[in-house]
Amino acid sequence: MALSSNTYRRIFVLGSGFSKSFCPQMPTLRDLNERIPFGIPDEFPHLREYCTRFLELCNGQPDYLDIERLSTSILSAQIFPGVRESLYHSSLRFELLRFIASEIRHDKGMDADCAAVLRKFLSGCENFPGEGVRDTLLLSFNYDTLVEDVIAADPEMSSRVAVDYGVRIDPADRSAVRAPRTLTVDLIKLHGSLNWYPVKGASDPLDLKNVCQVEPCDRSFPIYREDTPIYIPMAHAKESFLRGSLFNLLWSKADYYLKNAQEIYFLGYGFPKTDMNNLEFLLRHRERFKKVVVFEPEGSPVLGRLHRLLGNLVESRDAKEFLECWV
Repeated sequence: MALSSNTYRRIFVLGSGFSKSFCPQMPTLRDLNERIPFGIPDEFPHLREYCTRFLELCNGQPDYLDIERLSTSILSAQIFPGVRESLYHSSLRFELLRFIASEIRHDKGMDADCAAVLRKFLSGCENFPGEGVRDTLLLSFNYDTLVEDVIAADPEMSSRVAVDYGVRIDPADRSAVRAPRTLTVDLIKLHGSLNWYPVKGASDPLDLKNVCQVEPCDRSFPIYREDTPIYIPMAHAKESFLRGSLFNLLWSKADYYLKNAQEIYFLGYGFPKTDMNNLEFLLRHRERFKKVVVFEPEGSPVLGRLHRLLGNLVESRDAKEFLECWV
């Protein structure tokens, strides 16, 4: 066990492969490429029209229109010829973020077997903050609410376990009566979360004091459901989101905990070569890496790249299958 609540003995770093393993129907960002442009719903007309027009300009070649390039183009643009173009671009930005959030948000319940494995894993990650002991941290690059949902769906677990995000994010319904819970699952979400929203009327939504937690069962949910959750959508568009206190504090805490951990495990995180910042952020702690679990076929370029990067630490395996043996 960790000797202090200021550090963690072990850290599990979660990537999109972790969520995909337990909830196969939830698309990853890479899966969204198949929905562009013709799978974009009618509620995002400007985004669909923009993508369709760009595809025509590229002579119908879809290689130029993946979700990462699209996000970088829309979210990084700064200069516009006039007010009309600026307003149009604001609409594009809003629709892009809403599109990504709506696709990744999952409404269907998890398979019972998957939920049981995940609950058992999370039970092994429970901390005892009242006793000053925090042993395990989950460090996630995902913004889905898979962990929160599986805890909330289990009456026994939800009555004793709270999710601790590492920073104080108050519920939107602050007047609601909530029973105290003695245990925590500590979950730092480095790219934000689909259940975090800017407080109504906030001038800077990415400042920690202006962030609230909103769940579908909350009284406040109807007034937030048309808003955009707080999350960082893409590697190349990240810089414009890293202002204010929220993400700065999350990343600073994560770096400190990684530096002081004894064991670091990666589940479904493939060290994408497109994100230099993340690579540097993680690889400087590589002497404490214990296992990197990714689900890639033998002989795939991704698996070969990871073996060259991390050697024998890499195991090609489904995250759920790995945790079935772990727990």
